[in-house]
Amino acid sequence: MNLHNEGEVHDAVFHACVLAVSRGFPHLAIREIIDPPHDMFDAALARQLVIHLMVAQFNLPKRRVVEMQQRSREAINRALATIDDRLLTPQFEAHYRRIAEQAHELVAARISEAA
Repeated sequence: MNLHNEGEVHDAVFHACVLAVSRGFPHLAIREIIDPPHDMFDAALARQLVIHLMVAQFNLPKRRVVEMQQRSREAINRALATIDDRLLTPQFEAHYRRIAEQAHELVAARISEAA
């Protein structure tokens, strides 16, 4: 992974976040997290969690996430607001922290592989 290539960084962070979220939501298939069916609210929440991790934990610019994920600014902002609201619940916040730690570990492993 080239740390100076925004696309490669985005892809590595995205894949790490999806994998970490899938471990936190083991009943969901990865494809359901990436593109949630309309009737699967838990899959939609999982995708919002991926987006939140990318922006809040890995500091990817929102405009870059909009571009690379082909989502509207409104969808990205709604995902961030939804997860921010859910983080007010201690149980969800603890679950989020575990998922975020896993995502960070996965990205660190990817970086060390590339070195």
